[in-house]
Amino acid sequence: MTPIQRQIVREELLRSIAWFGLGIVGWPIVITEVAWLEATALTVLGLPVLTWAVLTTSAIALRSTTGSAVQVQTQTGLSVSLVVGIMLGGVGAVSLVTAGGYPALWTTVAYIVVTGGAVLWYWFANPRADAADLAG
Repeated sequence: MTPIQRQIVREELLRSIAWFGLGIVGWPIVITEVAWLEATALTVLGLPVLTWAVLTTSAIALRSTTGSAVQVQTQTGLSVSLVVGIMLGGVGAVSLVTAGGYPALWTTVAYIVVTGGAVLWYWFANPRADAADLAG
């Protein structure tokens, strides 16, 4: 394995932590909302692992084949990604409350906490923002 391939695998395995986290949270919600999908150990634990494995190997294969970094390269792209993520999170929160029957207070609190964390990360921990401020 070349050093570039090792770097790709390392980066995608780090990103895969997010895939696994989304699977651990998302699949139980889907399982409880869909009548034809039973809540068994195989579905509750197997579907997140399967999702993680498919997304991670697909990303590694895509990056290895194309040589693309598959990442946002500009400050504008990061800003657009943040705004789109906040909007999609809001749609998800509204759908959980209206269609899923989840409590509005806790869903709203979770949405605000996650949105606040994303905005704080963007504001404080984004090295590209610091570089853009220094350059401008």
